[in-house]
Amino acid sequence: MTTIRLAHTVPVNPVDVTPVLTEAQVFAGFQRKIRRPQDFVPAIAECKVLSDEAGVVKREVIFKQMGGNHPHKASEVCTELPPHRVDFEMDNGSTVLNIVSAGSSGEPTDLYVTYVFAWKHPDLTVGSPAFKEAEADHKATAKMAVESSIATTRRLVSAGDID
Repeated sequence: MTTIRLAHTVPVNPVDVTPVLTEAQVFAGFQRKIRRPQDFVPAIAECKVLSDEAGVVKREVIFKQMGGNHPHKASEVCTELPPHRVDFEMDNGSTVLNIVSAGSSGEPTDLYVTYVFAWKHPDLTVGSPAFKEAEADHKATAKMAVESSIATTRRLVSAGDID
């Protein structure tokens, strides 16, 4: 089994971007993303929450057709680990961690979001052209996922949908 592992980090509050988000607001965005991922990740078409108990959400997600990929469905278990992390585990064993962390300045608005990915690919061989192509696609997806999630959270805070 081949696994492509990546992490992507972005600052939450770069200079001149408003509103400035708090750690609590970013985590509230993570929680909303569990239940409505299609609002945060353009690759997701829809989501059906199957159960939602004690910080553990079981859901079914349908991904859009993108590039040469066909639309596909995945079952996921999402675990809230407040106030900093949400873990996503897909039925094929792939995982994604969403983490909000403090920057070195110690200022409450010096925040970063990191998504850590481990995508399982039983059909790929490390170093092959197909592996390199999948890795490049995943890098682009990782960047898009983090950036669009923060942008969506900022928009929801601006609209008053997240306090």
